[in-house]
Amino acid sequence: MTPRLPREAWIAIALCALAALRVFLLSAAFPFFNNVDEAHHVDLVHKYARGHVPASLERRDPDAARMIVMYMSPEYLYEPGQYPTGLPPRFRWPASVEAKGELERLVAESKERVNFESTQPPLYYAVAGAWYRIGAWVGLRDGRLLYWTRFLDVVACTCLTWLAYAFARTFFPDRPFLRLGIPLLVAFFPQDMFFAVNNDVLLPLSGGAAFFCLLVIHRDASKSFAFHAVTGLLVAAAFLVKFSSVALLPVSAAIVASSALRSRNAAGRSGAIAKGAVLLAAAAIPIGAWCVRDYLVMGDITGSKFKTDHLTWSLKPVTAIFDHPMFTVSGMGFFWQETLARFWRGEFVWEVKTMASPGWDRFYGWSSFVFLAAAVIAPATWRKDTRSAERDVLWPSLALFVLSLAFLVAISVIYDFGACQYPSPAMPYVTSGRLALGALIPFAALYVCGLDALLPARLPAPLRWIVLIVPVVWMTVSEFRMSAVAFRSAYNFFHLP
Repeated sequence: MTPRLPREAWIAIALCALAALRVFLLSAAFPFFNNVDEAHHVDLVHKYARGHVPASLERRDPDAARMIVMYMSPEYLYEPGQYPTGLPPRFRWPASVEAKGELERLVAESKERVNFESTQPPLYYAVAGAWYRIGAWVGLRDGRLLYWTRFLDVVACTCLTWLAYAFARTFFPDRPFLRLGIPLLVAFFPQDMFFAVNNDVLLPLSGGAAFFCLLVIHRDASKSFAFHAVTGLLVAAAFLVKFSSVALLPVSAAIVASSALRSRNAAGRSGAIAKGAVLLAAAAIPIGAWCVRDYLVMGDITGSKFKTDHLTWSLKPVTAIFDHPMFTVSGMGFFWQETLARFWRGEFVWEVKTMASPGWDRFYGWSSFVFLAAAVIAPATWRKDTRSAERDVLWPSLALFVLSLAFLVAISVIYDFGACQYPSPAMPYVTSGRLALGALIPFAALYVCGLDALLPARLPAPLRWIVLIVPVVWMTVSEFRMSAVAFRSAYNFFHLP
């Protein structure tokens, strides 16, 4: 007889199903192409799907350019009155000579647009390109194939929610509030990148899987050479999804060094060093291969110089770096608030206005600061023998999240942003919190741990759950209310012919 799943596992499965439903509905509701460079990412997915890996900043693929023209909504980047609301979307234009001529003119213009995302790392586009080909193979075309590509996010977020549950169950086995609270927060995390074609979508899953395995090694260095090798490959995978996962590299090195230092004898230390070398090599070889490829075809190990030149960014002199307003209390406060707000809710605009609530943005910034501080301070008050295993999770989690934000700080201060609109010389902050999504699961662990630490120890379990569930429900309702304009759009999935 097959053993029955425990009730908690069924709850986790239900959370996965709810996460999938939420992401599906909102992915279907938002039209193409959003303001976060979705057209560029779709172009790259299309190129990878036909086996082409760009070697420079390239113009759009003709077929992708046609789809972009046919299915692009003006509702993101135009104010009311700047576009005619009575006309049907282009995919519903009549097959007249005049309409065909206008479409051909627009497609010709679209083909000339330079895709400044062309030099991004390959893994997301390879996965999404394979997904795209499956959709084409089963007969999907045009708009439905576009939305099929976006619905990869449903799979990614379902897996992410289950990974969050596995993470919590592994590292907080005697804490029911954390075991289900962490996947609950991840399942309803209101980040709008989960409703777009964008390489940020795979950051939480790839980064979370790598960090999970690193913590397993941190807890038990006797894991096999094969496990260490797989962990190294996962670290490489996260980096090859997006370079903002670079924060995983020092965390990996620190965990390898810690495993060796904690060994009690020379044999154990030698084994830990050998396994750590395997982990680092498994990470370094794929990363190094891609960087060598970038250097050979672009003259730059990250390929980023093409993009920064296109955006008119230039490196500052070292002496000018510390003139940045980041190095003031008000500047750092502004960076934290803006970055955490965007880390939580994303960056979509609708009719040029950010889809955000000032109240929720303040809640995201302040609650993150308070709960993360509580999660860090509380372990310091525990006895040495109390929940020491949890300390070994919380500190690396904090390190990964802080290093992920430090990456944004570094970009903000080392570049002069030239004629770029965001970031700009007037507002020289890179506050795209989505770039730190590789640390989403450790952030969720810190957040829920901090909330738990602040609640009275004698508070009954049902009341503890209410304190977490009510804000999550309210946050989700608010998310759907703000997205109501997208549900009404004539350009979305529900209105495809």
